[in-house]
Amino acid sequence: MMVAIDSLKEVFNIKEILMSPIRNKKVVLFVSAVFVFSLALSYVLIANVSYFSYLGNMVFQAFQERVEDLKISINESSLYIILAIWKNNLTVCFLNYIIGFLSLFVVVVNSYILSYVLYKFGLKTFIFLVLPHGVIEIPALILSASGGILLNIGIINFLINIKFGESREVLYYIKESLKLLLLSIILFLIAGIVEGTITFKIAKLMFS
Repeated sequence: MMVAIDSLKEVFNIKEILMSPIRNKKVVLFVSAVFVFSLALSYVLIANVSYFSYLGNMVFQAFQERVEDLKISINESSLYIILAIWKNNLTVCFLNYIIGFLSLFVVVVNSYILSYVLYKFGLKTFIFLVLPHGVIEIPALILSASGGILLNIGIINFLINIKFGESREVLYYIKESLKLLLLSIILFLIAGIVEGTITFKIAKLMFS
């Protein structure tokens, strides 16, 4: 019982949460590398191969339909917009965490969409409409995926311990995965506020 209480205290310790990406830098850097490599490769393919441009258009249309499902209009209040964005962002966050290693696919798809937006709409639009919240949202995406991978490692170690009677570390990976998840949630919430206020106001000015 005391072990469980101590573990919970550690997981919700703000210093522990903030330090978790550094302690788990190998996993975080790996996911970051996947994102950056996919972003660069996707842009090159979209710019030079018609099939990938067509595929990018299809993926972007699916993304637009998902955004339209949020039912956000230009006249909505900032609070409504922020809540809608939070709902979407936190869904992605928890999905990444639950699916573990498969979250790398989510990271790749998101990098592909960003590459397509940069290619189709240009650097200026990308800077004004993506970067304000993207500089927070992208790390949040990477951290949620990293947390999911650590969770998977913990589960795999647990199953190996049961199957082969080994004593591989389990609790450490579970705790670290939860810390990354919590930090990801915090960043997604901040990104939602930025997107629902600053980015949305910039969009209104650009397209009004």
